[in-house]
Amino acid sequence: MKKSMLVLCTLLLCAAVAAQTDKVKIGVKAGLNISRLISDENQLDSSGKTGFTAGLMAEIPLAKNFAIQPEVLYSQQGMKFSYSDVDVENSHYKSTIELNYLNIPVMLKYYVVKGLSVQAGPQIGILLKANNKYQDNFLGYENQETFNLSDYANGIDTSVNFGLGYQFKDKFYADLRYNISYSDIFKDASANTYIINSDMKNRVFQITVGYFFK
Repeated sequence: MKKSMLVLCTLLLCAAVAAQTDKVKIGVKAGLNISRLISDENQLDSSGKTGFTAGLMAEIPLAKNFAIQPEVLYSQQGMKFSYSDVDVENSHYKSTIELNYLNIPVMLKYYVVKGLSVQAGPQIGILLKANNKYQDNFLGYENQETFNLSDYANGIDTSVNFGLGYQFKDKFYADLRYNISYSDIFKDASANTYIINSDMKNRVFQITVGYFFK
């Protein structure tokens, strides 16, 4: 039900955008993701993964101080894990889960003062790639491999963004966002269960800069 409501809200916001194409400002943006995966079950040492994001954006005024900003972004997300067996000498495991998405956020913007806006809005992510790149060492014997997780992952991620944005001279743009997903990334944790759990969800801190052409 939550996913259906999010899709519906996104479509309605996009329809509002299409209805005001004469006022649209089109731009591009790019920046940095710091992402991680949260889970109630996973007990491994974990750290954030840095990644790249870039894409297109548009801004459409709705009313005084209000605007909608839909975007289409390529986004590199995921997580890093590590594990060492204290009972076995020279034993460790390192893993990087790579999740690449085509994200479609639709942000409602309220301008607090000229140029500075607070933002919130839904996002739908379409999974493009899911891999686990790992390296293990057992008693001095090293192994490196890439494991494809696509067959065990959900293809759609639903989430919400909160953030701040700033425009300078109506052209230059920058924003800070925090993305909270409420969709499970994996539908099946039977493969490589040492790393993935079926209740894992995305969390992403994002900083971007951009430019509006119009």
